[in-house]
Amino acid sequence: MVQAYNLMLESIPINRNTKYPVSKRSDLKKVYADIVNLSKRSPFYKINLTKENQEYTIGVKEAALALKAKITEMSDPEVSGFLSKSVAISDEKTLSARLLNADTDTLPPQIEFDIKSLAEGQVNRGRELLLTSKGLPIGEYNFTARVGDETYTLTYNQETRTENQETLKNMADFLNQSVPGIVASVEKGKTKDYGILKIASDMTGRFGDKIFLFEDEDLHSDGIVDFFGMNRMDKPAGLAQFSLNGIDKQTATNTFNLENTLRITLLQSSDHPVSLKIVSDSQKILSAVDSVLTTYNNLIKLAKDRTLDSQEHYKAAKLIGEMKNLEEAYQDELSACGFTAQEDGTMKLEDSLAVQAAEDGGMESLFNRQNGFIAKLLNKAETIAINPMEYLDKTIVTYPNSEKALFRNPYVTSMYSGLFFNSYC
Repeated sequence: MVQAYNLMLESIPINRNTKYPVSKRSDLKKVYADIVNLSKRSPFYKINLTKENQEYTIGVKEAALALKAKITEMSDPEVSGFLSKSVAISDEKTLSARLLNADTDTLPPQIEFDIKSLAEGQVNRGRELLLTSKGLPIGEYNFTARVGDETYTLTYNQETRTENQETLKNMADFLNQSVPGIVASVEKGKTKDYGILKIASDMTGRFGDKIFLFEDEDLHSDGIVDFFGMNRMDKPAGLAQFSLNGIDKQTATNTFNLENTLRITLLQSSDHPVSLKIVSDSQKILSAVDSVLTTYNNLIKLAKDRTLDSQEHYKAAKLIGEMKNLEEAYQDELSACGFTAQEDGTMKLEDSLAVQAAEDGGMESLFNRQNGFIAKLLNKAETIAINPMEYLDKTIVTYPNSEKALFRNPYVTSMYSGLFFNSYC
């Protein structure tokens, strides 16, 4: 029997997570007791055990067990994500934020930023040089670069007389390779025939008058600093200016930590406040919910495919009808969390409502409610798994004899129980 089960199982498209199977003795005893009770009160049937019927019955049982496992997983916060938190931002173009740790007790329930200006680095734009002119004489040029508290002594060699277009590019490459903390590039001048050496600092914020400064070694002759105009400051460095819950603040960088819990990055100034709230992690929650929904729809699809094979498969239609009745009975709580029942019995999620329910706790309430849809669905999955033969068309041979206290019918679930327990033993 086990070999037959395993052979047929290979043709069933069910990938059941076995992390939460029945494993405790009390659970196994309950399954056994349920099967015995079914044997007491159920008729004896004649079943046509074709290969198709066997595959369908095992498929229903596996789909029901998969659904039961997925629902049970939702009680694990690591899987469901109900204890995970994320940051909801009213305007993600103005700032971004991410949690550094799960302890958010030190944060206020709502945080409001009013960003007046961003922290900026120093920008120097040099003299305009005619690109086709050969302005820099051949020679060895010694100069220093000071960036923050660091000073670099540099030597630039002009080996041949080249046009300013190439000279500008060579100097930009030299500075990028030799001086950490700055970025040099070549920009067009006021006309396309002219070029400018642009130098910008990586560092933002105001630390004294200037973040970086250049100086020719020989102050009594025209040097390379003067030739390019490398000290012509076009824009000074500036601090970020903003208010946090009405209190004025300033920082030297646009990225900083708040209460060692939030990593904030200011993206642009804004004429309106931006609010942040710590909410449940909707992305993780909906990923787990979608897994449950997929498993639920797989069970419906098995029965639906069965009815498409033949309209005489009434028991498969019964399975669909029972699930649709369950959906209808709990329509209000399902729709509040974004679940929409389809005509064929499957369900889908409406993203906006589902995200809101995940963030405000409605989704968690749906899965934890003792007498709600999920609780009833879990019971239904257990019932289907114990007695999948209920959804297979069959012929009644005899009815149980209730007058005899010790009468037992050889109920079809008893012949099936070996297949059922094979998953756990």
